[in-house]
Amino acid sequence: MLKIEEGVERGILFIALEGKLNSKTFTTLVNEINYLLYHQGISNFVFDFTYISKVEDNIFSKIQSKLVEIFLNCGKVVMCGMSDINKKKIGYTKDRLFYVNYKMEAFDYLRM
Repeated sequence: MLKIEEGVERGILFIALEGKLNSKTFTTLVNEINYLLYHQGISNFVFDFTYISKVEDNIFSKIQSKLVEIFLNCGKVVMCGMSDINKKKIGYTKDRLFYVNYKMEAFDYLRM
C-alpha cells in the first residue's frame, strides 16, 4: 500500500509518499501526477521518499520515464529522503532534477 499526501507550501507542491512502491502502487502515483501535470498545470514537484519502506527495482525505469514527461513540460523535480543507491538508479540532470536530504531544502531549487 502507498499513502500519498499532498500539500502546498509557499507555492510549491510537496508530495509525501509512505509505504511500498511497486508496480501496482506506482500506477496510483502516476495517475495523481498526470492529473496535476496535465489537468492542473503543475510543473514543479517535490517528492518526499523519506517514509518509503520498500522500492521494487523495476520501478526506477518507470520513475525515469515519468520524470522525462515532467521535464518535457518545462518542469523541475526535487526528491528528498532517497538513498545514494537509489539516486544513482534514477540518475542526475544538470538543472531539472535535484536531490535534498530535507524537504525544506527544496525552496533553494524551486523559487517561485
